[in-house]
Amino acid sequence: MSDIDVSAIRAARRELDEVIEEIRQVPGHEQFLAPPAIEDVARAAEPGPLVYLAAARPGGLGLVVRGAEVVHVPLGELTADDLRTRVTGHLRTYADYRADRERHRADWYASLDRITAWLWEAAIGPVLEHLEPGADAVFVPGGLLGLLPLHAAWTPDPARPTGRRYALDVVPFSYAPNARSLQAARAIAAESPPSRLLAVVEPRPVRAGPLSAATYEAMSVSAWFGSDTTILAGGAATPRAFLRAAVEANVLHLACHGYADPANPLDSGLLLAGRPVRLRDLLDGVRLHVRLAVLSACETAIPGTDLPDEVVALPTGLLQAGVAGVVASQWSVPDRATAMLMAEFYRRWAKGTMPAARALRGAQQWLRDTPNGQKINQWQAALPERVADAFTDALLGAEPESREHEDIHQWAAFTHSGV
Repeated sequence: MSDIDVSAIRAARRELDEVIEEIRQVPGHEQFLAPPAIEDVARAAEPGPLVYLAAARPGGLGLVVRGAEVVHVPLGELTADDLRTRVTGHLRTYADYRADRERHRADWYASLDRITAWLWEAAIGPVLEHLEPGADAVFVPGGLLGLLPLHAAWTPDPARPTGRRYALDVVPFSYAPNARSLQAARAIAAESPPSRLLAVVEPRPVRAGPLSAATYEAMSVSAWFGSDTTILAGGAATPRAFLRAAVEANVLHLACHGYADPANPLDSGLLLAGRPVRLRDLLDGVRLHVRLAVLSACETAIPGTDLPDEVVALPTGLLQAGVAGVVASQWSVPDRATAMLMAEFYRRWAKGTMPAARALRGAQQWLRDTPNGQKINQWQAALPERVADAFTDALLGAEPESREHEDIHQWAAFTHSGV
């Protein structure tokens, strides 16, 4: 990964294009990532705006689509060369961090701050001026922009608790690979009310480190589904057991590790007990009808590695496999902070009472902006006792009025794709 460069990303993109063609040969998946017609785009943009972003050599362009209306937003600072340089540097910094976290932690955090500040100036800020504050928006980033946390773009704002206004503070963000996938996701959502939960909790054995907060996370999530919950944990969380249970569930919560294979994206997957379950397994012979899949506490949509197409292989692949919405992480996240975020996300989403994108946005804002003491009070009032105590212990010694999770790396990794 230390040798990653844009040529490697381009090579992976070519390989991905070949695999997309392979997927289209599978019966029922002929339209996988097929380019949409303008009619598809217009229909997809009727419930809310679709925002296309692309960099180009002389300068980039944003397209805000509302039904048949299209607003062109010139993005002069979003040049292809500048984007390539910045993304390459960002990927290398993250590679160094993953190789030696203690040594390169500050560099990675600084890189996140820099590239998200630049994103506001070069791309997101000008586009937000053409969106109604608070209105749901779906972003379709082109090329290398798909590797960056657009929702975490920021500008200084002294009136905010953190001194910054982030893009997701202006509008709730969802992502989609194209308009046709978004329409398919909406159809699945209409047919799959969220009532039955399958939770996968820290499968063992796997070739990855432990997830110390996964048990507490599962407890807080399953509390919303009660007896309509199936839990596969430890050695019981095998691929066979998962595939058998997944077809009976309409909400999947996976507190486990993920991985990607850029040369063979169909072999990307999730680390379950004994062996992985691959995207190939989900696309070939298994048809899901899932309202939401949450890929938690693992690098399931991660940019900045030598696996640059993981976001396509897992979240986008799950959309094709019959999942209406996917929540996944773009980088390695703190285990305990992730469990806290998920507890708040499910409290807001609560079986679909709030759109998932809005619930995730609210949970991220809450984790970021709420003082430590206020967090503890809410946990003690709303969460199962063991969960509340574990979360409270994580903040022992922290100042009650400070905000332990205000930095980007703590709250912004998770994204929502689909509906």
